[in-house]
Amino acid sequence: MKKKILSAILALSITGALCVPAFAFTDMDDPAYAWAQEYVNAMNEGGYISGYEDNTFRPDNQVTRLECLALFARAMGSKKAENESVLALAHNDYDALIKNYTLSWGTDEIAYLLYKGVLKKADLDTYLLGTEKDTPMQRYEAAVIITKALNGEADALAQNGIVLDYTDAREIPSVAVQYVNYVTKEGVMTGMGDGTFSPTSSVSRAQMAVMLSRTVDKTGYTFIKGHIDAVSAEDKTITYTANGETQTIPYSDTTAMRVLGTVTQPRIMTVNVAGVLTLASGELISVDALSDVPDETLSGVYKGYTTSAGTTFVKITVDGEMRSYECAKDMSVTYGGGPSTLRSFVDGDAVTVSLTDGKISYISGNEKEYVVKNAIVEDITIDNQVAMKISSAEADYDGKTYTVASDVVVTKNNMTSDLSAIYVGDTVNVTLRYNEITKIVATSVRKNIEGTISSLTIGSTTSSMVVNVKGVETEYTIPADVKIIINGDTGSLYDFRVGDAVKLTTDSNAITKISATSTQTTQGNVTGVVTGVNASYGFIMVMDSDGQTTTVFCKDNTTKFMTMQGVSKTMSAIKEGQTVNAMGTVSNGAFAATLVIITADK
Repeated sequence: MKKKILSAILALSITGALCVPAFAFTDMDDPAYAWAQEYVNAMNEGGYISGYEDNTFRPDNQVTRLECLALFARAMGSKKAENESVLALAHNDYDALIKNYTLSWGTDEIAYLLYKGVLKKADLDTYLLGTEKDTPMQRYEAAVIITKALNGEADALAQNGIVLDYTDAREIPSVAVQYVNYVTKEGVMTGMGDGTFSPTSSVSRAQMAVMLSRTVDKTGYTFIKGHIDAVSAEDKTITYTANGETQTIPYSDTTAMRVLGTVTQPRIMTVNVAGVLTLASGELISVDALSDVPDETLSGVYKGYTTSAGTTFVKITVDGEMRSYECAKDMSVTYGGGPSTLRSFVDGDAVTVSLTDGKISYISGNEKEYVVKNAIVEDITIDNQVAMKISSAEADYDGKTYTVASDVVVTKNNMTSDLSAIYVGDTVNVTLRYNEITKIVATSVRKNIEGTISSLTIGSTTSSMVVNVKGVETEYTIPADVKIIINGDTGSLYDFRVGDAVKLTTDSNAITKISATSTQTTQGNVTGVVTGVNASYGFIMVMDSDGQTTTVFCKDNTTKFMTMQGVSKTMSAIKEGQTVNAMGTVSNGAFAATLVIITADK
């Protein structure tokens, strides 16, 4: 009995049961094994294979089927720390099946290969049923496993009409020809040196070291555990965050995507969850979502907690709906901005919870009404409801966006005001009632600035201007009610061009007044064909006989439109293809028309 156990231990040593110092194998100095020495050394240093307790490697010993499968599973990452969660999914999916094969070791590796699609149930009967697991792996079988480990099965099976150069090619089983062809072209298996492939010969330990090393070098597997942020089926890209850095990488039609081990399609891939990305030679070959429940952050009203069989559940009301969530074992809790426990919470408190894998990973609470002091307005958005993003020294509120109540009370600089007076950059004390802003007390710093325009963006809801002051560029938002004065007259944003000198009055990070004096005004005249009309922004494009196109700005209430017969028109009468004569002034390179005559219809 002891002899049998000792034999089993020696047979398993290839999988790492007994480690020896790098290249301390006393039987690998023989010149007959020179072809394998560097590979054996590399795989031993990499922790893939090891020797026997007497410091020998025994290169001619045969490799069993289970040993071969286990080694290639490790080459594919079964033992990598980043794949611990993937391995757990694999065990969950396949342990019941693997149990039927009475394995004394190697269940991690077999479960991993099943999960990755390298093995199927029928393969288990071939390689592991009964005594098959201890039967030596044949070379043609190794070719199949290696092809799958290289992620090359699809390419291999796409090849038809294959003619192999091996003198014993006819002896290769037909089901393995495409795989042998693939590993040969990839240089992983190169035959026996005498022109034969010897498909039914057993794989030796020395041969296994060579094949394994070449496979590891060719795949260069990299594993990234992080957060799957987005999948774009249109752009064929995946955005993920790992170690605090967000990146976007492409995927291909052959990239395998799984959710909790179930193969899925990019368009329905679960996102906003933890996941593992696998790259081979820098290309994304698989994406594994570790949950089918997207992470999210919810705000609501605390309604208590219960504990059952060691598991805690928190009840909250969200939008009037009572919900119960399980708490993660490592859940983080804060109350009033500091570390706490659920015992600090009372019915009716305002809470915010972060859900990871459907469980609460973080919960913060405050009294139902709470004032966040000395925050800075980062952004204000207007959609179906006004929302404000703030930055704060209090971590629970920093970078968060809150809806603004329709009856919000606003004061600014000690004066009653309204929401339209709140600008990005204002310092605010905001009162949150169940995480909705009900009161804003704002202060701002008013400044007068002189500089030149570096860029100007005019939008339907938001406009901005970048101004250069003594070499320093700063971007300012432009509220809709900004006051604009040019040469003493009321102007508009469309009167400005890059390079214009301007005087600004700013309120925090918003421009409330723009003053400018044009010193480049001259009389102008443009005659040509209308090539474009934009009534919303008040300009037309006119191409003259030399092919030069001029943008002609038409100011409201100051530009007259008429026909050659003297009939008055409006800008809506201007159409592409008409010939017009525009007269006006050129200021800072911009042509502003005072009169546009339609000289010919299209």
